Amino acid sequence: MIKSGKGKLVISLMIVAFIAIVAMVFFYTTPIDEAKAIEYLDDDAVENLGLNSLSWEKLTLEDFGYEMLGDEKQINVYDNGSAQIAVYRAKAPYISYFDKDSGEWTMVECSWWENGEPEILYANDGVFLAKITGLANIIASHDGITWYNAGFCEGAYNAMTTAAYDAEESSGIVSWWYEKTPIYHSFDSLEEKTKWTLIEPTEEKKVPIFKYLTAHKGNFVGVVGGDKSIAIASSTAPDKWTTTIPEDENDTRYMFIQSVNEKLFVTKYNYRKTGGDYIYNVKLCMVSDDATQITETNLSWVGDLASNNISNPRNIIWMDEWNKYALFTEKMMYLSDDGIRWKGVEQPDLSVSQYDTFDGAIYIPGNGFYVKASGYVYFAPY
Repeated sequence: MIKSGKGKLVISLMIVAFIAIVAMVFFYTTPIDEAKAIEYLDDDAVENLGLNSLSWEKLTLEDFGYEMLGDEKQINVYDNGSAQIAVYRAKAPYISYFDKDSGEWTMVECSWWENGEPEILYANDGVFLAKITGLANIIASHDGITWYNAGFCEGAYNAMTTAAYDAEESSGIVSWWYEKTPIYHSFDSLEEKTKWTLIEPTEEKKVPIFKYLTAHKGNFVGVVGGDKSIAIASSTAPDKWTTTIPEDENDTRYMFIQSVNEKLFVTKYNYRKTGGDYIYNVKLCMVSDDATQITETNLSWVGDLASNNISNPRNIIWMDEWNKYALFTEKMMYLSDDGIRWKGVEQPDLSVSQYDTFDGAIYIPGNGFYVKASGYVYFAPY
């Protein structure tokens, strides 16, 4: 027979163990958070904007004037605020731009891409900045027709990952995925081939490596490599960076930072492992102009990170004629007056296969909407 003192101890330990097991089961089976319910735009507003009659079709590279090379199918669309281009990711010595006079996509020669596949790193403020895959040159254009060798990054290593440009200050930066040569910058004309200046890290001055960059109201703002922090620098002093959103105890991550019509957007997420799977809690957020504060919007997603239900700031456009922001996700179009509260309009035909995601949207007035998927672009006349 167990003595009473020891019996109470055993029972207490059993209760503690039971509570711990229940807590573990609860933690590993309960989602981090529930995705917020979708708010829908009212029927009158949908009809007034003509969004109930949008008809989506898939455009391939041939629809933009390209001929397929090998088995490469990827086509991307970009808008720098004054010009629109469709870029085929292949060594094709030409590029397609939207001719506003004819209302057609038009091919022009661009010999730079004979040296490597093109990748547009930045499109805004009347500027396109691109790289030639495998080389250290920055290729630039204002109108999508004439392309300049805007300079080179001497001594760079690995891959050029992202870029940003402030047209008012004629200030540009590019980031490389290498700790000893992370950032190069230039104040020179984009129409001249010049040597871009390396911002060299020192023990006293660490220079971040960036995964994503954008220009916003006189500053460069970026998600630092590792995705756990956000940093900012004045476009007039791109060698002086300040971490404004540091790493936190919740292991919060960020991606897809983008400035759209005076608002700064970013996607943030947390995750945890449940069994052999990861569950992600993903939220569209607005960042303050000084990049010190983050405000969550009413758009969120709980589930797989490779989901087209995630609100990607690259798929946000500003509609002048509506005075609203528009955003595209799986089978949905969202509208917002302020970038914080979004209301949805169902788009049943705007859908991709599992693990495919939209990554870039543009609107051409009088022509329509374009949303980039893998190997094709969705188009809806409007």
